[in-house]
Amino acid sequence: MDESDCNKRRKSECGSVDRISELPDEIIYIILSSLPLRQATATSLLSHRWHHLWKHTSNLDFYDPDQGFSNRMPWRAEKCHHVKMVNSVLESHRALFIKQFKISIYVNKSAHSTITKWLEFAQLRQVEILDLNFHCMNMSGKRAVVLEDLVREMRPMKYLKALSLAAMKVSGQDISYFLQNCPLLRELNITRSSFTSHVHLSGDLEILRIRGCTFGKFVIEISAPRLYEVVANAYEVVSDAKPGALRFKNVPRLAIASLVMGNLRYNVPNFASTVSCFTSNLQKLILSLPLSKPKVDGVDDGSLVVLNLQILSREGLPYMPNLKELYVVVSRFHAHHCLVPVTSITSACPRLQMFTFEFHSYLSLLLQSPSLLLPSSVLLGYFVSSERNPFAQKEEATSLGVAVPVRGLEH
Repeated sequence: MDESDCNKRRKSECGSVDRISELPDEIIYIILSSLPLRQATATSLLSHRWHHLWKHTSNLDFYDPDQGFSNRMPWRAEKCHHVKMVNSVLESHRALFIKQFKISIYVNKSAHSTITKWLEFAQLRQVEILDLNFHCMNMSGKRAVVLEDLVREMRPMKYLKALSLAAMKVSGQDISYFLQNCPLLRELNITRSSFTSHVHLSGDLEILRIRGCTFGKFVIEISAPRLYEVVANAYEVVSDAKPGALRFKNVPRLAIASLVMGNLRYNVPNFASTVSCFTSNLQKLILSLPLSKPKVDGVDDGSLVVLNLQILSREGLPYMPNLKELYVVVSRFHAHHCLVPVTSITSACPRLQMFTFEFHSYLSLLLQSPSLLLPSSVLLGYFVSSERNPFAQKEEATSLGVAVPVRGLEH
């Protein structure tokens, strides 16, 4: 054994061998791509060899923890530190392909040309996941980025699989552009944005999530044969809104749905007609009622919630033969009304296995939840057999604050 082999052996025994640096560059690229961009760039300090490795990462995520700061101050793109940082990274980046491109910083519509260059960069590198959140959607929306202005100069992203849009103005034509020009697009997320026209969703979408958006007098029509999951936790601010803002036409495969019922456009009478085209295959339903609270003078402003619970008790849900999980999300201020419609609800779901009430104080908790597919603050819950209605059988005692399982129900 020569001297170099002895040295390697001694270093190995002492645990000081850098085995990661011995890996091929291609493997290190994969490792760095699993890290947030800030951590990946920090590896450039390890050694001379690592100085440029981060530039080949396939995931680019730009995040500003203080993104709302500039929303209250004069702002110019050419002087913004975070915009300069994004531009610098993109100029240095060497990878031919990127999997994810995520922007979560404050940018308003005055940075149109800069945003266009970012999107061109992503398109040329065949991006698969595009996530744009510009944090500039205030009440007036005067400074909000207008997606139509970007689409006008955008080339088709033929490899795009998932698109997330937040804090911008969105039109039906914008959505149609992506659906028609991105053949691999399967997931669409729209959050805290404002719709400026009617929207028709079609194509091969499998996942659709619309959260915290305003849509005025406009209608969202969904006709997507491959749609598997839909989350529509949108809210309305126009008092003369007409019913049926969310319309389902052709969604035969829909298995998971999270819907808000009880606002100006959704109430019990029109809810049944809205969901009638997909109730036969639905397996999981999250049904949210407005999370209101009593007024300061003690008068309850959630009378619409109570009214819908009463109607729900009288008319029940549409028949859902394959539903296995049901979550009902309401304000904690209306918890005492929730047990009224229980029998009516469960009688419409013969294969129900889990029935959970979830209580929150404010609507923001609902909008901040990434999916609401799992309960976070359960007050009452039932685990029931798949073939029998638990409320027609002997029930075990249930105490507030816990979910009590009901298993092996007696005949």
